[in-house]
Amino acid sequence: VFDGTKNSPYVEDDPCNPVSAYGRGKLMGEEYLREITDNYLIIRTAWLYGKHGKNFITAIVAKAEETGRLEVVDDQTGSPTYTVDLAAAVRVLIEGDHRGIFHITNRGSCTWFEFANKIMEYKEMNDVSITPIKSEQLDRAATRPAYSVFSCRKFADATSRTMRFWQIALKDYMVRMS
Repeated sequence: VFDGTKNSPYVEDDPCNPVSAYGRGKLMGEEYLREITDNYLIIRTAWLYGKHGKNFITAIVAKAEETGRLEVVDDQTGSPTYTVDLAAAVRVLIEGDHRGIFHITNRGSCTWFEFANKIMEYKEMNDVSITPIKSEQLDRAATRPAYSVFSCRKFADATSRTMRFWQIALKDYMVRMS
């Protein structure tokens, strides 16, 4: 729901300005929910990966195994988020009867390029060549924000809990999936 032009983590009250139809649709859903009730819990998250479905990790590993080389964007920054950690945080919010909008991602941030490098490191695929590229070099239908890092301070203040750093969560995922 944000345009990615901010240089510090987005907080829940920052002005929304989606850059794609996907983002506009998400914002419309949020606005509709806030119009019909005050009793809502909206979770904003980003860069999800987990056991089920396609995700960046499985795609990167498959491509690396197939070709031995990767080209990955280095001009988009975000916070990889493990679905196990997201689910645990959502449970805490629901059980605590919290309401409103909360940002929930794993802690820290990286570019897709840095994320890919860490994946290869954890998979011990050190012979894979990884080249950084710019977003404009990809043929993507939807524009993606250059910066999509969220502040999770509101979650921490409300629950007295913090999310794991993305590197620790990624390592856990890699161990579980091996």
